[in-house]
Amino acid sequence: MELLETRTAITLIFVLAVALFFLHKYVSNPFKSTLKKASQGDSEAQYQMGQFFYRGKYTDPDVKQAFNWFSIAAYNGHVRAQVALAGLYNAGVGCVQNFAQCFHWYRTAAETGDFEARINLAVCYLKGIGIKKDPKKGFDLMKKAADERSPLAQTLLGDLYEKGEVVTKDETLAMKYYLLAAKQGEPFAKKRIESMRMKR
Repeated sequence: MELLETRTAITLIFVLAVALFFLHKYVSNPFKSTLKKASQGDSEAQYQMGQFFYRGKYTDPDVKQAFNWFSIAAYNGHVRAQVALAGLYNAGVGCVQNFAQCFHWYRTAAETGDFEARINLAVCYLKGIGIKKDPKKGFDLMKKAADERSPLAQTLLGDLYEKGEVVTKDETLAMKYYLLAAKQGEPFAKKRIESMRMKR
């Protein structure tokens, strides 16, 4: 009797596992519905398709398909797609590396006020990526983003002050910006604070 009950329980667990697998694969999988919306011109769905292909979620990873979908969404004005596309051009992933296009898309997204794009645009100016190197402009963009409370910009600005790059070295200002970023949970800023305190 106990053996029969055990077999029944095992069979029931197996049936439930199979049912959950098919439910997840065929019912909760948004790939088809997202593809349909993307094909109809929905820029958010186009961006999501790019994410699906880039991350290999609901489909096999395919960076060329990701690049294509991010491109379509970017041209349709989707800011996150513009930032993603700039990153792909910068790294040469899914496309031929093109720093001019990288700069173009970061600048386009930055014009909407997107923090990530503004920070990356600042880095482009600081390092001369896709544009003539302009450390002052890069610094000014980074400082503006930092003063508007972007923790990543605060951390990178602190790094510029700590190393004396672009601006006069100033460890007091470096610590100030690291502390501002750390209060917002930026992990790298916390490490820089510990490192600076150990030096003293």
